[in-house]
Amino acid sequence: MSGHGACERVDEPRGRRPWALAASTLVLAAGLGAYALAGTGSGAASPTAGPATSQHRPPSSSATLAPNGTFTASSGKTATIASLRGRPTMVWFVAGGCASCAASIPAVAAHFSQLHAAGLRVLTLGLYGDFPSGKTGVAQVLSFGREAASNEPIARPGWEWGMASKSLSLAYDPTGTPDLYVLIGPRGHIRYRNRVPVSTMGELLAAAKRLGTHAQATATVQACCP
Repeated sequence: MSGHGACERVDEPRGRRPWALAASTLVLAAGLGAYALAGTGSGAASPTAGPATSQHRPPSSSATLAPNGTFTASSGKTATIASLRGRPTMVWFVAGGCASCAASIPAVAAHFSQLHAAGLRVLTLGLYGDFPSGKTGVAQVLSFGREAASNEPIARPGWEWGMASKSLSLAYDPTGTPDLYVLIGPRGHIRYRNRVPVSTMGELLAAAKRLGTHAQATATVQACCP
């Protein structure tokens, strides 16, 4: 397992892995556009967060469909990103030995009730190449999460854990830089993206609230006016 002690510096991504070098050019040209924002985060950083490290981007006029791909769920079964549709979801990629990931896990745990109240489901995935594939990787991701969270529980309804496949990792994070997260709307479109939750918690909470409000309003309109 490779170490990423400096991965909290999101402006200086770590070196690419061999598999990323071969595919990153194609992915950047064909798939990285899936990160287009439907809106930028707002709101002050939370009291527990460090200095913000996100790069603010202008809002996009339309959301982009989230790339599909497979991951191994904590149950050991294979699931897909497309299967998450129907509920707003935060998909968050972590790596073993990543200092900012280890700091972000207890931060997300401490603010989970707020994320959950906004209707957001959290899916934490191990980044391919940093954990073994399949069930063995899931077990190591969970172990890393429990150790980082310390006294904060991570096994709770609405917070799921898994291991990303190679293709899924490439689709969302071709440079292999951990601590990236995206918010996906109930219809499967990327609504927001950022890095390092511990340093962008205020923005994450605001984006989750906006997404939850939008999802509720959409559901109300569909129920009233099919």
